[in-house]
Amino acid sequence: MNSYMPECTSKCRSLQHALDVISVVTRGSEGQIKAFLSSYCYNAATIKDAFGRNVIHLASSCGKKGVLDWLAETKGVDLLAKDKESGWTALHRSIFYGYIDCVLSLLKHGVSLYVQDKEGLSALDLVMKDRPIHVVFKKTDPTEVYTWGNNINFTLGHGGQQGRHHPELVDLFPRNGVYIKQVVLCKFHSVFLSHKGQVYTCGHGQGGRLGHGDEQTCLVPRLVEGLTGHQCSQIAAAKDHTVVLTEDGYVYTFGLNTFHQLGILPPPSNCSVPRQVQAKNLKGRMVIGVAAGRFHTVLWTKEAVYTMGLNGGQLGYLLDPNGEKCVTAPRQVSALHHKDISVSLVSASDGATVCVSERGDIYLLADYQCKKIASKQLNLKKVLVSGGYLEYKVDTQHLKENGGQKTCILALDEAGRVFCWKSSNNSMKQCRWVYGRQVFMSDVALNGNEIMFVTHDGEAFTGKWLEEGKKNSEKKEPVSSLQHPSCDVACEHDTTSVYERIRLQKLTFVHRAVSIATDPSGCNFAVLQSDPKTSLYEIPSVSLSSFGMDFGKLLDETDEMDSIHDVTFQIGTRMYPVHKYILAVRSDFFRKLFLSSDNQLDTPDIYRKDEDAVGCDLYVIEKVHPDLFAYLLQFIYTDTCDLLTHGYKPKISYKEKSDEYQDTLISNLSKMSFDENVNGKSAFEIYRNNQVQVINEKQKSKSKKGKADDEANLIKMLQSAAKKFGLSNLSGRLDGVRLENGKINVVNKKNGNKPKLNQKKCSYLCDVTLKSLDGKEFPCHKCVLCARLDYFHSMLNSSWIEATCSALEMPIHSDILQIIVDYLYTDEALAIKDSQNVEFICNVLVVADQLLISRLKEICEVAIAERLTLKNAAELLEFSAMYNAEQLKLSCLQFIGLNMAALLEARTLEVLSDEVVKDLSVYYRKMIPAMVRRVITPYPDGPDISSFEPEDGENFVFLREEMNTEQNSQEALFKKAKTKAKKKPRKRSDSSGGYNLSDIIQSPASTGSVKLDKANSVDSLPELLTSDSEGSYAGVSSPRDLQSPDFTKGFHPERTEMKDKVCSPGMKPSHPNKEMKSYKGASAVMQSVPQSIPSARHNSASSPNWVATSFSPASPPAMDLRTIMEIEESMQKCGTMPKANS
Repeated sequence: MNSYMPECTSKCRSLQHALDVISVVTRGSEGQIKAFLSSYCYNAATIKDAFGRNVIHLASSCGKKGVLDWLAETKGVDLLAKDKESGWTALHRSIFYGYIDCVLSLLKHGVSLYVQDKEGLSALDLVMKDRPIHVVFKKTDPTEVYTWGNNINFTLGHGGQQGRHHPELVDLFPRNGVYIKQVVLCKFHSVFLSHKGQVYTCGHGQGGRLGHGDEQTCLVPRLVEGLTGHQCSQIAAAKDHTVVLTEDGYVYTFGLNTFHQLGILPPPSNCSVPRQVQAKNLKGRMVIGVAAGRFHTVLWTKEAVYTMGLNGGQLGYLLDPNGEKCVTAPRQVSALHHKDISVSLVSASDGATVCVSERGDIYLLADYQCKKIASKQLNLKKVLVSGGYLEYKVDTQHLKENGGQKTCILALDEAGRVFCWKSSNNSMKQCRWVYGRQVFMSDVALNGNEIMFVTHDGEAFTGKWLEEGKKNSEKKEPVSSLQHPSCDVACEHDTTSVYERIRLQKLTFVHRAVSIATDPSGCNFAVLQSDPKTSLYEIPSVSLSSFGMDFGKLLDETDEMDSIHDVTFQIGTRMYPVHKYILAVRSDFFRKLFLSSDNQLDTPDIYRKDEDAVGCDLYVIEKVHPDLFAYLLQFIYTDTCDLLTHGYKPKISYKEKSDEYQDTLISNLSKMSFDENVNGKSAFEIYRNNQVQVINEKQKSKSKKGKADDEANLIKMLQSAAKKFGLSNLSGRLDGVRLENGKINVVNKKNGNKPKLNQKKCSYLCDVTLKSLDGKEFPCHKCVLCARLDYFHSMLNSSWIEATCSALEMPIHSDILQIIVDYLYTDEALAIKDSQNVEFICNVLVVADQLLISRLKEICEVAIAERLTLKNAAELLEFSAMYNAEQLKLSCLQFIGLNMAALLEARTLEVLSDEVVKDLSVYYRKMIPAMVRRVITPYPDGPDISSFEPEDGENFVFLREEMNTEQNSQEALFKKAKTKAKKKPRKRSDSSGGYNLSDIIQSPASTGSVKLDKANSVDSLPELLTSDSEGSYAGVSSPRDLQSPDFTKGFHPERTEMKDKVCSPGMKPSHPNKEMKSYKGASAVMQSVPQSIPSARHNSASSPNWVATSFSPASPPAMDLRTIMEIEESMQKCGTMPKANS
């Protein structure tokens, strides 16, 4: 620590000191900052500048995590201190500047995420405001269901009756790839509608309300199989029944039919499966919406509204004069039947029904009448109603007198404004939020106790009406206005009569909400949140397959002397070492050939001929050109060949031309006609005359063939060879190939099937077995293993002992080894794509990384990225960094960046290591474009900190803490020393005063008692024992050449005591010029008896390493081992060696 003592006191509030501290934080290293703060000012950790910023604020803004951790552990430092400008805490600033490592550090020290600034923004709100522009939440996005509540009737879908205090994911749907677009919660059951039009229900099934054909209780959502053939578009439900609307306009109902609310004729007591509502007045009309209350059901088309069920005044028409209390079939509301009306929205509660027309007129069906309560409410996108009173005399068994609630209607428009109508004031009012900032709503839900909201930014709120008595006393509370600016002046004088004030409270763990739902009693809730991967575009990809290239390389590298091939074909003078398994799998001809014996060969052109150089089967093939056979092998191994490549120039070399010439010569001689006048003619003349005849015949035959036929001859030859060897696929693909002007022209390209190998096919050709860690064996083929993986190629194609083993033991579990083998044979990993176990896929990735199977590793990365969730994202990021899965790492980084608010609130990022958190901070700052402007420029003015270079391991303490602890530490040390002195046993000395080698090794010599401020370890025991007699190390000519560390700062010279070295009488030193000298020129005093080497017990507390004492500046030069042994030997001769102490 710097010895500079400040001029200030513990009550320092100097602005200049604050500026100096802030300047140092912006431009110094973490070590310099710590050294400066620990010595510059007594209040360096808490002093503030003119803007209310302290060192905590600046360290968080500059990403000085080490300084932040050091400051957080200091007493008296307020981590929740706010600055004057914005009311930001250190957490606000670290998030604003994108230093996630500082954010996590502050959270570990207990800083709250929910502290708001002057604008009502918490740290999580800043993360939300920094979302990239392309991140927009829509109802059309893939959405997930999160539910919470008391869950008394198993309506949350989590598989138990335990309640949830915070929104939790219903994981059944994402596991099966199902995305939900609508949720309806009721008292006894819940209904879910997927984007694919499927309906799921859960809860109590009494009466058939779940639609499964039975009355069993479902703890998790279950598909309603009766609707699988229909594309459902909307759902509605009440306490005892469910209503479903299909895209074709058909309506299906199921559940209890106590009040004839199902609309089924004749009315049954209940219906446990979906049944279609069929009514004469609905024929030819397209139903566009449904709604449900406990006692009735509502259907509507664009022109009319239909109701059915118990008529307690909410159906919109008078009670039946015949005394019928229930309406069995859908009946049109006549009050809403006129030319100008066009119904757009309808909602229903237990005691009321609300309808909205496209003109903005709002009608309330209650008390046996249709009442218009508002007009010109344009651009409404949702309307809700709760409460209402029914005529209890209609059904005294189920209704009570004055048993209803006051009617409340909510309307949401496209601009995000909410309007409220209550039966108590009978007027439509706009809602104003009692909240710290302005919010605009995108969805709303209503129950008897509160309102639920969702904003365009994906936030969710609960709202409660301010009671009438509190309105006047809370006029001064901050209220965010959502009305048009032109209304401000006109409505300023009486806000309580024009606006409905609602106090908002933000819901935790909701950050991507698009819709919200609640049951009528307000006990259970559901929110639809956009899938966290919706905006993710850093998606891993799989590189192109190298399957054909691998086997093509195997074919090219195969040699007659290698240990991998097991068969050789001889065509003319050429030898083709190949592999039986590959040929047998790709061609039935070769499979039959290898299965047959020598006497069973069907083709006379192929016969077996002993063995090749390494003992493999040797087959001879006749009447096939070697180059054509090479093309066939190329196709068998790679599923393509050069003659299928557009623009290729074939070059067939007839290396066996001499043989062909001999055959032609013999055939020509046999055709020669010898005349009688051959006498006197030479044989050459006779042959030349006949040769001319043969040439003339050939020219005649050539004139009949065109040039195109000559060029197409090569293609036809290959086609015939392909048919001969059972390669029909090659023959078919050659139909679209032409040879024109010496080049291949692919006229009609035909793609073949992707080449695959079957491990279980041709099992009799298996020549190696892989044995897993759990003992399972996998019979394989060497050629496939060597071609596909360098690991096996190096092992099996070399002199390793594994090359001769029939079973190779692999330190891999059988499940993972099975995937490895399948990939090597098929170039696919279907088990990875189908697996939902992320941990298992990670284990496969680890093995693929170890075996250098890069493409399989990429397949695992793609599969893991598809299974990224908010729960495993942090662990997968750490995993990808550990195993160099770069594509997966990028996906995890972007996923975390896009969902930073949710992950910070869930505290799932705390598992990350410091290095990974640094990478995350860098990526997060690059992801947000505004971060390039959020840079604090280092202050040019301020104290010079170049001299503040701390040593490694040095600890810094603030001056205030040092003052408080110095006195206590001195007293504690004094008491400790006093106690130690009392406990120290009295040493029993021997009269001889000698010493032995063990004493020297355990307690090295020291000529003085030195008090060290800090323990210093200079050397180790081997170096001490191997040093020469003058104390120099090996390679050092003299003690002066050795530059030892400067420890003088830690010594007190006034306390140093010098002791004389002694030697036995008459003893001659081994070297005259290597006498033992005392420190600082003290003369050696010869004594009659040698003294024992003083121990260093007084340094044991301060110096844990015994070598530190022997190399202190007060100690003599060290002696080597030989000198010490000579001294002992001479002392033994003199009889001065003491006996070992008992």
